[in-house]
Amino acid sequence: MLSLPALKAKWFWYSLLCVLFWAAWIIFSKLGTSAGVSDRAMQFIFPFGALPVVAVLLLAKRPAFEKSPKGIFYGTANGVLSGIGGLALFAALSPQHHWNTAVITAVTALYPLVTVLLAITVLREKLTWLQVAGLGFAAAAIIIFSF
Repeated sequence: MLSLPALKAKWFWYSLLCVLFWAAWIIFSKLGTSAGVSDRAMQFIFPFGALPVVAVLLLAKRPAFEKSPKGIFYGTANGVLSGIGGLALFAALSPQHHWNTAVITAVTALYPLVTVLLAITVLREKLTWLQVAGLGFAAAAIIIFSF
């Protein structure tokens, strides 16, 4: 059960909001590909949906533009990798493959497992035995879910 401090933390509510919006995103992605929109067209149309969000952020916060070359590189790399990942997801959701959306979503949700493995190998981060057990259960759940 969640502890009371977690329920009071902003990160928890932002995370929950993220999960809800991403769940809706995957449903709309499947509906779009089921309606006959190709994976490439879905990837092309996708940024147009983000434009209103960007406009609201620019108007609300008036952020300073990034000047750090390292920051620009990481932000651009984030966009490129997200774009390629989105294209792969839209292709997987394509009705021509007749694959199960629930399984595709569950398998793609394994990305934190890869992130953790990279954090351990590249960033030299350490995991507790409880976190390792959680990763094991997550991997087992995906295998069971795919049946």
